[in-house]
Amino acid sequence: MFLEVEHHLSLDYDAFIRESFLELRMQPKTTARQTLLSFVLAVGPPSAIARYRDWNDNTVHHFTVTQYHDRIAVKGRALVETLPVTPLLAAVTDPLPLAEVPFHLHDFAQLTGPVRPSPALHRFHQSLGLSPGAPLGEHVRSLGEQIAGRFAYQKNVTRYDSTTDDFLSLEAGVCQDFAHLMLGLLRLDHVPCRYVSGYLHTAASGGEVPQSHAWIEVYSPAHGWVPFDPTHNREIDDHYVEVAHGRHYEDVPPNRGIFRGNARESLTAEVYTRPSTQKAVATLHEEVAQIDLPVFQEIPERRREHGVDPAVEAAIQQQQQDQ
Repeated sequence: MFLEVEHHLSLDYDAFIRESFLELRMQPKTTARQTLLSFVLAVGPPSAIARYRDWNDNTVHHFTVTQYHDRIAVKGRALVETLPVTPLLAAVTDPLPLAEVPFHLHDFAQLTGPVRPSPALHRFHQSLGLSPGAPLGEHVRSLGEQIAGRFAYQKNVTRYDSTTDDFLSLEAGVCQDFAHLMLGLLRLDHVPCRYVSGYLHTAASGGEVPQSHAWIEVYSPAHGWVPFDPTHNREIDDHYVEVAHGRHYEDVPPNRGIFRGNARESLTAEVYTRPSTQKAVATLHEEVAQIDLPVFQEIPERRREHGVDPAVEAAIQQQQQDQ
């Protein structure tokens, strides 16, 4: 399947700021299950965009705005070919407990960050009554069923920085929370596993549903990294697009940054996915572009009001520059 993904971010501030630095993890990966064919990234105010690969081989773009501004806009557009995925869990028969965890996977077997080694997590793990002799694939399936039976998907009850303790207390949350809880339960069983961020293409009557998503991958000595979606209690298919992976959400946020100034920030994010009729290309096409948002050497006397006619706003700015 060919999928087009559009990811828009808008960061608005209630006062002018300066020296903003922003990191972005928005470029999908090329893996055995998908191929990135093109990626275009546009940012505003106009800035030089650099990139690097982090310790998990995720692509990270970053840019800096050094003059006064009160808005940052980002638009990413990707074309990805996703491949049919053969269900693997039934074939993952590695016995538990696994043999000694390889040194390079130790980070993915630790309870850190929002995946907390708390009494609440240990109590929940003990309450599950899991079969101690089950192979790894069956164990993952059983965890998925128990989580699905006890927790509800509900927006606006947890935050981006919520922990497994928060989710256990509320018994409701979003995909990030489902993924974190399953990571914690697997790591209590000494199974290396990692958090995956990306997109899930879903369709509903009357149009397409925008969706960012998160799931997990479990390490099998016999099969490598095996994906599973605890939010929907299922293995992944060609509707999933992977962007980044890490120990937990804090390793792979779509955007992270700092700025100088005394202002409140509001973030608006929109993601759209749609099937595409485009065909595969021989080489990856990458491009950066600019979004024309204004910056100022000094704080303007007049605060920009959202919703003002652009022509009037441009005239005001020109008058200020001519003074």
